[in-house]
Amino acid sequence: MPTIATSWKTLQADPTALDSLRGLALNRHALPGITSLQADALLSVLKQLWQQHHLTEAAKLTAFSQAFQLLAKWAHAYHLSTAASAADRQQLHEGASNAVQLLQSSWCTAQACAACILFLGAASQGLEADQRQSSVLAACLAIFAHKADLRCSSHMTELAAGTANLIIGMQCQGSMVLWLLASVLSLWSASEDPHLAQQQRPLHSEAAAVSSGASSLLPYKPDMLGQALPLYSMMRQVGTAMLRHKAGCTDAAMQMIALLSSASNSGHWQEGMTSVLAAGGLLEGLARGTAALAPASPACQALSHILTQVCTQSQAPTAQSSLCIRHSASSGSSGDRTGGSGDATLQAPSGHPPLQPQGGTAMQQGAVAIACCQTWQACRMPPPAGPVATCLMATLWGSCITLQGLFQASALGQPAEEGNAWLQRHVGGRLMQEAATMARIAAELYRLVDEQSQQVCRKLLQQGIQQLYEGYRAYAMGTSPAWMQAVDSAAVRQVLDKAFMSGVLVITAFWATAVARHPPDPPPPSHKTAKASNSKTWQSMSTASAADQQPASSVSPSAAARGVGDALQDSAQISGLLSGSPAQPDSSSSMVAVHALNSLSYLQFCRMRLTAYNTLLKAVLAPVSASAQATQQLLDDLPSYAELTKAAAAPYQTQHTEAQGTQAALWLRDSILATRVQFLMTVLGPCLPALPQGDACLQVAPLMFLYMQHPHKPLPAAAHSLFCAVIQQTRQKEQLVPFYMERALEGYPSCTPIIGLSAGVDAAMRELPSGSPVVLYMFSSLAKHTYSLLHQATDKQAKHQAGLDLLRLLSQMLLVVEFQFLSDALDTVEQLVLDSDMAIQTQVSACTCIYEALSTSDDYTRKVRCAHWYQKLASRCGPTGRQTSLRGAEELTHLLLSNSPLP
Repeated sequence: MPTIATSWKTLQADPTALDSLRGLALNRHALPGITSLQADALLSVLKQLWQQHHLTEAAKLTAFSQAFQLLAKWAHAYHLSTAASAADRQQLHEGASNAVQLLQSSWCTAQACAACILFLGAASQGLEADQRQSSVLAACLAIFAHKADLRCSSHMTELAAGTANLIIGMQCQGSMVLWLLASVLSLWSASEDPHLAQQQRPLHSEAAAVSSGASSLLPYKPDMLGQALPLYSMMRQVGTAMLRHKAGCTDAAMQMIALLSSASNSGHWQEGMTSVLAAGGLLEGLARGTAALAPASPACQALSHILTQVCTQSQAPTAQSSLCIRHSASSGSSGDRTGGSGDATLQAPSGHPPLQPQGGTAMQQGAVAIACCQTWQACRMPPPAGPVATCLMATLWGSCITLQGLFQASALGQPAEEGNAWLQRHVGGRLMQEAATMARIAAELYRLVDEQSQQVCRKLLQQGIQQLYEGYRAYAMGTSPAWMQAVDSAAVRQVLDKAFMSGVLVITAFWATAVARHPPDPPPPSHKTAKASNSKTWQSMSTASAADQQPASSVSPSAAARGVGDALQDSAQISGLLSGSPAQPDSSSSMVAVHALNSLSYLQFCRMRLTAYNTLLKAVLAPVSASAQATQQLLDDLPSYAELTKAAAAPYQTQHTEAQGTQAALWLRDSILATRVQFLMTVLGPCLPALPQGDACLQVAPLMFLYMQHPHKPLPAAAHSLFCAVIQQTRQKEQLVPFYMERALEGYPSCTPIIGLSAGVDAAMRELPSGSPVVLYMFSSLAKHTYSLLHQATDKQAKHQAGLDLLRLLSQMLLVVEFQFLSDALDTVEQLVLDSDMAIQTQVSACTCIYEALSTSDDYTRKVRCAHWYQKLASRCGPTGRQTSLRGAEELTHLLLSNSPLP
């Protein structure tokens, strides 16, 4: 491959060596600089191209474009040079003449047009006034002539840079400048006679001829916003250059502002999109730097007003109806599909209007949101206002963080490749790239706007999160596994990760603002934490952190690897966070906190490991756990039991529905809903003590019992944890425990985790009134289930171990049962162990479990009775296992006589 130096030598020796020209153009950004001799070689190439007729027009135009791209780099260096010669100036004029001639030719293309304007802009300040004006006129006519191609091309960066330099070369003033600006801003206009083209048009016959030409309607493109973004940097460059001409800066700026204001109010969303990007760039250029205009200057105020006004307009309710995307066999016609900011939106929940605007309104909203983000980062303008904050919030959750195109492709039965294509365009689009910045700035502005605007922001967040959640639920339940596997899961995860991080960031701002406005009262001296258990079983569940666990979602690769007690670990961590929590704050703060918990519940399906999430959870859970009103609101946010148990045909069999048949209830087949329910059950446990004494907490009992038999074990674990909190608060303890035992043992060991069951039994034993016969019922139920497991375990090791775990739980209950029930409890366990059908090895294992439990007791009054009972039990074991069992009895007796428990 020839080097750069070799390519220059070849081109200087042979101006027709287009391969060398192509290589230099591809590496033009890495060139150290272009000398006058090399520029002369490029001019020779232009001369040869005009004379050669054997080349095709496409080859000629490509070579013209490459030559002008290189000449633009040289012209920029010429402008900065203080020792330019007359020969250099002559070369510059010759190049400009060639560029104007090419722009005026009938066979010029969009690529050649952009390259010519790039060169004319770089050379403009070295040209004479008349040649500069002819360059601007040629550029305007070429832009109008190639409008349809330029707006869809990849050369907008070159066109914007050249236009900026042309405007600067014209001192940013005059009707020609305004016409050039209007020409560029109207590139995306779908109108045959765009409103911008009527602004400040010079009376030239060529311009009149261009305005009468017809242009095709603009097709809706998903990357349109990305193509128009160079307009922001173009006007920022113009604004910065204006500051160097203090004399006419204000007048020139106000003329441009009048043009931008007229375009933003034209009623054409395309012109509104380009005008707000230009207004944002001009505002940053004027308000940034050492010579910047004051924020209170007329120009800055007018530009801020344009952005704020467009933000307000973008929030106006649309008259168009939304397309309801439903994952069912009765889906409607496909209609027109769109890209990253499509025309169709998922139906908004709870009767709200769709969050995402329709069609071009979404593009205009995205443009003004990006402009506001850029200007706020650069110069803290426009001033904080409610419309700006709400516009950013609506764009963030309506256009940036969305999987709408993927949901639509699946719902309409399109191939997975269509969904992947939309996904790649969306992830690579500018709106998605700006999501993190938009979330951060929206959080900053939220703290600075009025309370009414803050309320709108909170509603927009809740609506946006809920739409994403509902859309993913429908997608997960209505899409075949093969279709989902064909989709780029990494791209989906990228969107969901941004959703979770942005949600946590914005909710944190909501809560911090609420606390600053209504600070919580200091805790009273008599403040006590929630009742805790001294049980070793309960303590064993409180040792792990929930920071690293993942939700039970189909998008989480580690969901199936979660341990049985992870959900209980969540509850244990939350209980620890509440230790020393403040008293109930102002009611508005507690309600903001409960709405934050509700919003977080909708994000659990895309949960990721985030320290800020744990901090936020700690902050918002404390006031909710101290407020009866907030806790009741959290109870009301639970899904309806009737809806959860409604049977419906599952379109695709999963591991959760295969055993239940094709008619699977919603609670069983909806894994996305399960993540939300798991979270709500986990946070409700520490909050139930805030409810007034009574049975209000029983509102959660049906849901709790339902999810005790969910196949995904963290769900039953969370249900058992919630039972431990409910049994402490309710007055119907004796009525609740039998239902609990029946439901828990029905799902053991397939669904019910032994840790959760042990915690529930321990809580029931502590909370049941003295002398309650329900204790014997618990013993009997556990013994029957243990018997069935041990007798079915001849060739199933898992059930054998599950039976022994229940026997160990029965043995632990012997240490806490009341003395009046101890004899009956001992007889029940003895009958279970000495059953004639029990295998000898099983009897030995059972005696070992009983010995391990009894040896840990510190109650020596009870231990005497238990030791004698165990010795009798061991002596009645079969002849093969008797020796082993008796050895354990002797050790137990020795421990009893030595009055020293096992370490």
